[in-house]
Amino acid sequence: MSEFEAGSVNTGNPVADAAGTSAPAGNETWYSGLPEETRGMVEIKGWKGPEDAIQSYANLEKMLGADKAGRGLVMPKDDADPTEWGQFYDKLGRPTSPEDYKLSIPEGQDPGFAKMAANKFHELGITAKQGQELAEWWNNNSKEMYQAQVNAQMQNAETEMRALQSEWGKEYDANIENARRATRQFGVQEETLSKIEDAIGTREMMKLFANIGRGLGEDSFIDGSRPSGMGMSPEAARVRLGQLKDDKEWSAKYLSGNADAKAEMDRLMRLAYPS
Repeated sequence: MSEFEAGSVNTGNPVADAAGTSAPAGNETWYSGLPEETRGMVEIKGWKGPEDAIQSYANLEKMLGADKAGRGLVMPKDDADPTEWGQFYDKLGRPTSPEDYKLSIPEGQDPGFAKMAANKFHELGITAKQGQELAEWWNNNSKEMYQAQVNAQMQNAETEMRALQSEWGKEYDANIENARRATRQFGVQEETLSKIEDAIGTREMMKLFANIGRGLGEDSFIDGSRPSGMGMSPEAARVRLGQLKDDKEWSAKYLSGNADAKAEMDRLMRLAYPS
């Protein structure tokens, strides 16, 4: 009988031969004819036959996707050149270009930062989904950090204003008005005030403008009268009252019960009609 008729043809392929009808002879295993390194892997994996090896690869494709499993996804060594790393990142799913990350930009924020981040993400091989989630995480944390900073500044400003109120005592309202007069006189905008406050602190800023405003009041003469010890003469106070009555924004604050507006009105009334 020929070898073909007996079903024992040796094809030269150990795996194919092992899958045939003939059982391994003696102490040989189904993978005895494989290279040493491959035999070691079979033993570690515990594959009982070719079917186990095939099933293991099928499971790998399910986990990674057939395209990645078939492309041999192997991480380059640390000292690999940028080209090799780039090919690896592309296999992982890195976008074609930084623009493809399509990062969201919070309202009012500089788009330049998002562009810079996208370039870095692409350089590091981050996928589009990872990049978008990182950007969202950063934006949310930035908002929280900014709000915490604002809250801390407001708390510090309140502390300094209470200390200033204690220091000025009865002169507090007059000095506050002096500071306001200075900012109005020189057209100091809110943005500029914020920068000055950040640089020297709330307390020192208020002192600075109060001194400037006091100087403006002392140098003013209305009907030949000098200002009173409160920083404004009765005549000046009456002029100021007239101005405030024509100021629709201030009037709206006063009518709504605004504490600052009410305090200013009370102080001006005392100065305008001291008797």
